[in-house]
Amino acid sequence: MGIDYSFEVYVHHRDAAGLLTAVAALCERRAQVTTVVLPGGTSVPLPGSYGFETGRTMTLADVVAGRHRSTFDLSLCFPQDDPLRGYRDDDVNRRNVDPARAWPDGSTRISVGYIYLSVFDGSSLLPEHWMLSFTPATSAQSRLFLSSPSIRETFTSLALSVAAPLCLFDVEESHKIVVTAQARRVTTQIPGPSVLWDRRAPEDEAYRELLARLAGQPLAPRWIAGPEHEIYQTFIDSLIRNSQVSGVLR
Repeated sequence: MGIDYSFEVYVHHRDAAGLLTAVAALCERRAQVTTVVLPGGTSVPLPGSYGFETGRTMTLADVVAGRHRSTFDLSLCFPQDDPLRGYRDDDVNRRNVDPARAWPDGSTRISVGYIYLSVFDGSSLLPEHWMLSFTPATSAQSRLFLSSPSIRETFTSLALSVAAPLCLFDVEESHKIVVTAQARRVTTQIPGPSVLWDRRAPEDEAYRELLARLAGQPLAPRWIAGPEHEIYQTFIDSLIRNSQVSGVLR
């Protein structure tokens, strides 16, 4: 079995168009797009496919309601850093192709695809919110989500650009990593120092505990953990072991 790490961004319905427009700006330029229709009739052309079919028009409310059970299939471009350059070079060497043809935007940004975008109803945590989950297609790309500061910063900036109330990084461990909360940057380095969200938690209790911690009035710790908690080092050790990414990541 592989690993499937994902960034999860919660966004109010009214801000979904802004978020998807920002996502579209990250996409590798393609001739074919999927048109996404949002509440109020606003539409966003999203370069890429839905269910690996291009040229479709998808109403996002129908996607959230489960009337279409697939994902948006995107190739997202990130500013270069060392892990991304290593990923690009490995791919070019494996395929034995001209880098300029394989990576047409490689002089400034490096494309990672596919990244599957799923959209879920997030109202169990935040009324009138949707949760957009970005999950790469392969284990190697999941490890890149963890190891690349550029990718982590891009998703942080994406959440902050629409004042998202919450962005989590799911690394398939006992806890998720809190990236942003209430339009505030929480984690800038992974795996530490980080704030952790227990995946077993009742969502409303964990969110309330997180906001209290950020306000400097922490509740008795139950679902939210930081470096001062015993579970923290266990989480870090397990993440490094299971991700097969060695060392402390920055």
